[in-house]
Amino acid sequence: MRKSLHILIILFFLAQNPAIFAIEQINTTIASPKSFKGVELVPEIPNYFFKSPVDKPLSTINFQILDSLANAYSYFSESQQPFVYVPKIRQLITIKRGYWDIDKYPEYTGDDTKNNLFIRYSTDWGKSWSNPILVYKVPSGTQYATWRARYPSVYAFDYEGDIAYVYTAPCTDGSGWVGFVNGLYYQNNFFQSFSKSFTWKDGNRYNWGGTDSRIVGGMDGSDPYAIAVGTIMIEGGLPLTHTSHLGYRRTTDFDKWNEVIPPQWEASKYKTPVSQNDSVRSSLIAGFKFADDGYIYMAAYANFANLTLNRFFFGVSKSTDLGKTWSDFEFPPENLFDSYLQEYGLNTSLITWGQPQFVPLGNDNYTFLVNINEDTTQTFRLWENALHQLVEVYKQNGVWGVRKVSDLTGYVLAYVAPTSSNQLGDEAQLVRTVDGLALVAKWTDFVDVVVNDTVYPRATNDIFVSVRRINSPGWSKVKNITESFDYDRITWLPDMVPSNLRDIPILKLASIPIEGQTAAEARLRQRMLDTVPQYLLVGFFDADDVLNVEEEIYQNPEITNLKVYPNPMSEIGSIEFVTSSPIRLTIDLYDVFGKKVMNIFDGNTFAGVQGVTFKTNNLASGVYNVVVEYNGIKKVMQINILK
Repeated sequence: MRKSLHILIILFFLAQNPAIFAIEQINTTIASPKSFKGVELVPEIPNYFFKSPVDKPLSTINFQILDSLANAYSYFSESQQPFVYVPKIRQLITIKRGYWDIDKYPEYTGDDTKNNLFIRYSTDWGKSWSNPILVYKVPSGTQYATWRARYPSVYAFDYEGDIAYVYTAPCTDGSGWVGFVNGLYYQNNFFQSFSKSFTWKDGNRYNWGGTDSRIVGGMDGSDPYAIAVGTIMIEGGLPLTHTSHLGYRRTTDFDKWNEVIPPQWEASKYKTPVSQNDSVRSSLIAGFKFADDGYIYMAAYANFANLTLNRFFFGVSKSTDLGKTWSDFEFPPENLFDSYLQEYGLNTSLITWGQPQFVPLGNDNYTFLVNINEDTTQTFRLWENALHQLVEVYKQNGVWGVRKVSDLTGYVLAYVAPTSSNQLGDEAQLVRTVDGLALVAKWTDFVDVVVNDTVYPRATNDIFVSVRRINSPGWSKVKNITESFDYDRITWLPDMVPSNLRDIPILKLASIPIEGQTAAEARLRQRMLDTVPQYLLVGFFDADDVLNVEEEIYQNPEITNLKVYPNPMSEIGSIEFVTSSPIRLTIDLYDVFGKKVMNIFDGNTFAGVQGVTFKTNNLASGVYNVVVEYNGIKKVMQINILK
């Protein structure tokens, strides 16, 4: 379910040599052949500065070389977690593949190859790092001798006074995905095992599909454990009713990883794909993380069967017993996005959105960051004039809401063949502070270059961030943290950042330059990924300076656009509303005799488009009244429950 992309190629001249400058127009739903649009010649740009929508001053990060990679595929998937901070052990950790490409350099005999995995850790937020630690070595002379690791993920925990590092990674044999390697590094030794196919209780044989490689671990009493989630495909790809399972691999001995398809995640929970392509799914994983309440949250991005929406949406499942059992998915109100988009004259059928980023905050509070783009094939507007945004979809204190993070250009960096698509898109990432009191959104976007009053549109891209306090109603000003003419690509924040929002570490990749290259050749090389080796760079930036100093004071808040749906309803109902400012609100459900049968909500809301959901499966069929109260005002809506 990767994005399909339309490519805009601009011939870009620097110095006396041509280089190719390309941007990709995001289109997340229409799988069509690549189309080329527009050609523009841009002369040499001396002494440039930027025309940017963000406030001055802008900062430039001084990136330093941390490591070298054979290519970009240690960090080139939105379905992995290669850069984490674990508060309990106070370590910042990254996992990557090696440097030497033994296909190009068969004479190399060491362990530092692109098919093996290495961990590095830091105890001072990235200022200094351990040497690379080998945690996976391709086992020569075995049936797994061709299992080459890609897109790895990592986690760590304290095990009897020593740090245990756990990891998982999809593997390829050069022609396709063959399964996953799972492993443990502990007391200077690594232990690896492999997951490919398994027979489930239904008697069918399944393979681990896709490249999802998220993992967590810890102590279950006196036993260490790890759990990795992934997508599952039935062998042969048919029937389509069995292609969309989500599941996990769990272990306590790190020799055998037991495969499980929880009933709450099985394929019947999602609509059956209509395509006969055996790689098509109707479920993906958007996140898999611990929250401060000690529970594990798994977010799915899926076409859920029990929703009327016939498109991918957001759902959250929770485990309170370290991954052994899971709750049913919880969803936002179905029409919440439609209500948000009304301001722009759009609805969900007229936009596309990318795979969301997910952060759980504990106590059933969580948030998603998602890229949305107007579908100009339907609205017939110029791409530059269409809606392109980063949007937060959140649940806090029982209320769901949608709020804008930032406007975007709608373009992402394109790469030189043979890499034909940008798997990371605009590189949107959502992370939290260690204390859980703030969120940081990071993304890349294009900016204009101005020379002598001449504007060169989208001449380069930079990294941008915005911050929101958890209890703040909106996001901060946008900050450009890499104002430079360099291409910024394959950028990663750790999943947690310092609570003071200062010296935040960030990783990015850059193609290793060749001595003697012209500026144009070097710039072209920065769009090459799998054909050239890469530097792994680390830098630091501050984000505390963009937070709002004072909260806005609101008076006389009002509620508008109050609605309840579906009506009639059978199992789940949604109540939606728009508030002009934060407000204290209670919502109760009464039967026809005036007896209160349910308190749906009692608490504070934010401003904007919001909604709550409630379950009606335990209520008898009949007529009920939903009563909404705020500021001494009472509003009543009648619903019908049918079983």
